[in-house]
Amino acid sequence: MIHKKVLLFIYKKISKIYVLIFGRKSMQLINDLILSLSLKGKGYMNYGSFKDSGEKFFINLIKEEINLSLDIGANVGNYTKMLLSDTNSKVISFEPLPKAFEELKEVKSNFQDRLEIHNIAIGVKDEILELSYGTEKSEKASLIKNLEKISFIQGENKNKISVQVRQLDYFQSYFKNKVIDFIKIDTEGFEYEVLKGAKNILEIHRPKFIQVEFNWHQLIKKQTLYNLSELINFSDVFKILPHGNKLLHIDPFRPENNIYHLSNYVFIRKDISDKYK
Repeated sequence: MIHKKVLLFIYKKISKIYVLIFGRKSMQLINDLILSLSLKGKGYMNYGSFKDSGEKFFINLIKEEINLSLDIGANVGNYTKMLLSDTNSKVISFEPLPKAFEELKEVKSNFQDRLEIHNIAIGVKDEILELSYGTEKSEKASLIKNLEKISFIQGENKNKISVQVRQLDYFQSYFKNKVIDFIKIDTEGFEYEVLKGAKNILEIHRPKFIQVEFNWHQLIKKQTLYNLSELINFSDVFKILPHGNKLLHIDPFRPENNIYHLSNYVFIRKDISDKYK
């Protein structure tokens, strides 16, 4: 095995040559292409299907570990359906957008005994907020304002609707005799608020797995992966990769792990995280 110092020496030599050739304005398009490819290989910007994003592999990896799962930001229920089809877990799903919730009802009709659904948003406190959306079943609907600068949204979220927002802790008594194993949060920039409003639930249940989507929304809100990790300090942080049968253990304090492109992170409880490293 090559010694770490030797590898570092080789890297420094190669990096000097690389910078000499590519460290000029005329070569930046090539740098951008290389960077884009590297980011996709590192688990960023892989969307289109759960297979492309690596989420299907992840669910298959943990399927024996989960008996009760929460899908926060369920939209029309695609992730909920994957959980119900690929695992034996019971699922409780939350979705505020009315038309998307109608489709979630159809999923419920096929999994009556294993699925519970709520037509509300989850956030930091109990309140009524304005939800911005484009199409009536939009996956980009958000409680965050001024998202026009995000290229994949721009002026799309022109419609508004008032929705009920609840803390996850609002359901604390309901979960009193239950154990939450897995929470998936995809709330288009409202992830921090969801976790902040789940302080008691997190302390009591200490879920094995918490999946969080991280994207441009957090840049606009001046939030970092490190901020999120502080709210789940009983867990180690992993990135879901598009291929392979392993998760990537990462340090959320490192700047290279706080890149504001679409990516999915999993917080795994420290007492069981070693087997996923």
